[in-house]
Amino acid sequence: MLQLQNNPYQTYQNQSIQTAAPDRLLIMLFEGALRFLREAMDAIDKRDYTTANNKNVRVQDIVNELIITLNHEVGGEISKNLQSIYQYLLERLVEANIKKDRAVLEEVYAHLKELHEAFKEAAQIVRSEKGRSGTLA
Repeated sequence: MLQLQNNPYQTYQNQSIQTAAPDRLLIMLFEGALRFLREAMDAIDKRDYTTANNKNVRVQDIVNELIITLNHEVGGEISKNLQSIYQYLLERLVEANIKKDRAVLEEVYAHLKELHEAFKEAAQIVRSEKGRSGTLA
């Protein structure tokens, strides 16, 4: 019988994800997408199209997760706009994967980096407001 060995790093990562606040999870998704995009671009540069495909698909999975987690009831128009942006990014990722086009991945990277920074800033503002009032209204 195959026995799985405990990997302390993997255990720590799993616990970090399971105990993270929703804003932190969102930021972690963006960070993962950006990392996989860099890896996909590097793989294209090396003409390692299997790795490029695998990394691109990971980014697509993350963008799909971002779409799934949108709350249209609370987010209203912002949520609808984000969904449109995410759908566009998915289309571009598929195109980049088919054509093995680094330039398209760079475009997606720029958009995700901008969203990542905006969400990080928003999370910091919310945390500071919560800290001042003791509760978030």
